[in-house]
Amino acid sequence: MPKSVLKIVADRLSQLNTEIVFGLPSDDLQLMNHVQENAIEYLVTKDQRNALFMAAGYALASGKLGVCNVGKGPALTNSLTGVLEARSLSVPILIIAAGTSTLKYGEEKAFQEANQMDMVSPLAKWSHRLESAESIHWVLKKALYLTMNGTPGPVYIEIPEDIGRIEIEDVDGDVPAQHTGKPVPSATSIHAASELIQHSERPVLLLGGGCRTIGDHSLLPRLADRLQSPVFSTASGRGSFPETHSLFCGLAGLYCPEVMKEIIAESDLVLSLGSKLEETALFGWEAMLEEKHLIEINLNEDHFNHSFNSLKLVGDVGESLSLLYDALESIEIASRGDVKRAKNRLVTESRRVIDEESPLKVVHILERIQRGEQLPGIFVHENGLQDMWSYFYPYLTLNEGQTSIVPSEQTSLGFGCAASIGAAKAKKDQMVVALVGDGAFNLFSPELMTVAHNQIPVIYIVLKNGGYGWLEYQNKHASPSPFVNTDTPLVQLQHPQLSVLCLTAKEELDDIWEKAQDLYALGQTVIIEATITINDVPPPLNEIHGDFPVKEHV
Repeated sequence: MPKSVLKIVADRLSQLNTEIVFGLPSDDLQLMNHVQENAIEYLVTKDQRNALFMAAGYALASGKLGVCNVGKGPALTNSLTGVLEARSLSVPILIIAAGTSTLKYGEEKAFQEANQMDMVSPLAKWSHRLESAESIHWVLKKALYLTMNGTPGPVYIEIPEDIGRIEIEDVDGDVPAQHTGKPVPSATSIHAASELIQHSERPVLLLGGGCRTIGDHSLLPRLADRLQSPVFSTASGRGSFPETHSLFCGLAGLYCPEVMKEIIAESDLVLSLGSKLEETALFGWEAMLEEKHLIEINLNEDHFNHSFNSLKLVGDVGESLSLLYDALESIEIASRGDVKRAKNRLVTESRRVIDEESPLKVVHILERIQRGEQLPGIFVHENGLQDMWSYFYPYLTLNEGQTSIVPSEQTSLGFGCAASIGAAKAKKDQMVVALVGDGAFNLFSPELMTVAHNQIPVIYIVLKNGGYGWLEYQNKHASPSPFVNTDTPLVQLQHPQLSVLCLTAKEELDDIWEKAQDLYALGQTVIIEATITINDVPPPLNEIHGDFPVKEHV
């Protein structure tokens, strides 16, 4: 029986057991209708960029393919920030966009005509505009294969309006297996890496986002124990290693407290796993790493940092580590007493900050959340100033079964607010808590109607300082400020699904958090407006210059 191209697309999504499609559809609504006919949820967003963010949050939380549908012209350009973020995060997203009819395309006279391929191709892992109805079969196969295999990433299919309506025989109804074997480094490379480690006395592990997909969750702890190696994580690598482990030392680079930098300074080898070693992950560490032996393992050869003379191994991180672990069977490295001493100092200092007499601070909120009876399953972070307290261990310490979702190095403003919706749709049995600034939340606020209409339970803790704290902090609080406005109401939408709780003092924390949990248990979306002073920032950020704090060399 003949089917339209868009019907075939919807049927393939159904065969892949797709649960949800995020998007703002094209005018004719055909793909949305076909998706819903297949009992797949179509979550209509208010903004195409947020649709991509939600799909990314869904993919990160579930480990499955995220699917997004957008229209043409300005609809596509509005989604490009989301494509950029998805590519930087290395998350698998299938983007299905409308395109100008083939009969009109190229003359630039058609309504909303744009050269979408030229705009999206530099950002997507693969992109293709359909040239015939029959090509949909191989295009879908290639798109689904590429988005999930190798380094995951967003793929883009543009379906011209006339081709989408053409009916053809669906002769290719089966969806082939999407995963193939995982590549590993050569035996020579594994031997070279094991030799370097065998001759080291103070190795350190640095875990990037590529570690989150390691299937054997015991592998990294076993490797750390075998090497007696301190473990640092990048922001995107959180959740790949138990943060209650005695060798876990917190986050790397920008988020590394001064006392933990001593461990890096005294190490002789750094084993970087699944990290691009981008600027944030290395901030304040660059000079130290230039003096160390460095081993990098990445699935994507483009992700290596060539500023360092490292030994570079190309391969799946989990499979590569299994081979390396076996090669290190006889290694003996002395235990690290310095790790315990440094962590004790760090915990003592963090306790002092929490207990000191002061107005409400972000650390008080983090401390209260972590001693609740019902603990969040997923923490979602934003791009902001004061929410960065949650990146500084041990103020937020992930327990077994907890994970986090963070923006990529692009740190697209509003990503965390929207990604939390995707995470909540992916993990309906886990509490999702998003820690966001009010600048990002205001940018996201049109989607509150999306949240309310679809009854999506999320707890948003909005750090309310009046707007764009990072810019205001560099502005030295000049008055009047173009960046903050404390008089603007944060939540202007009133809806039975939304509950807004105002938090102004730390003495209110117990009551507010208990109310938030009770409302969440009833399926509510809870917004905690936490009034925070602009000066409540982590010590390393006390002096900000441009994108980063003033550089400190160790």
